[in-house]
Amino acid sequence: MQKSLLSLLIFLLAANISSFSQNRGVDQGFGLLGSRADISGLARYRTDSSAIDAQYSMRVKQIGIVYSIRKDLIKWRWGSVSIGSPMMLGVSFTNRYRSFDFDGTKRDTIRGKKGAHLAFEIPIVADLNIGLHSASDDTKKSLGIYVGGGYQYSYTKIYTSVGKVPFDSFDPVLRAGLRMGKAWETRWSLGFNIRGVSNGNRTYSIHWLKEL
Repeated sequence: MQKSLLSLLIFLLAANISSFSQNRGVDQGFGLLGSRADISGLARYRTDSSAIDAQYSMRVKQIGIVYSIRKDLIKWRWGSVSIGSPMMLGVSFTNRYRSFDFDGTKRDTIRGKKGAHLAFEIPIVADLNIGLHSASDDTKKSLGIYVGGGYQYSYTKIYTSVGKVPFDSFDPVLRAGLRMGKAWETRWSLGFNIRGVSNGNRTYSIHWLKEL
């Protein structure tokens, strides 16, 4: 009974979002995202009687579901300028862990920490769209490209030798991609993102979206 009620609520919420978007000329997309980042940093553990500093490096991978909304601000015959938010909800995985832990008297090398945690991304981006610019494009174009950028807030937690620590940031993001499909039913997009992290690391991601 509870599962049926939850499914009904999710269906109604999705229907309301879709109806709201369509009534206001907002394009939507739904699909998958995968990303990878090789990161490094310093994690600290403190108590009244002990202190450990862990200088770590690791790889963080993410996979998740993307729901995108996008609105054309300016539109002309061969393209448009749009603003949107391809939001992601998924899971992050940490591996290839290595750290040098110092407790004040000795230094240890720690390897092999792994873990998974909830992850999400909330970007705001502006794009220049050339050619096919949305699923609702009623011209005969079957191919389009887009380039753009903006800012993105991302959040997850990573596993270190001194415990889980937040890995979140508000960073610039650059993106580019392709849109393809001769008809609404077959229109989709493939995009690539590069996101900068405050400590100098970079996150590379790829996403596939069905244009709705």
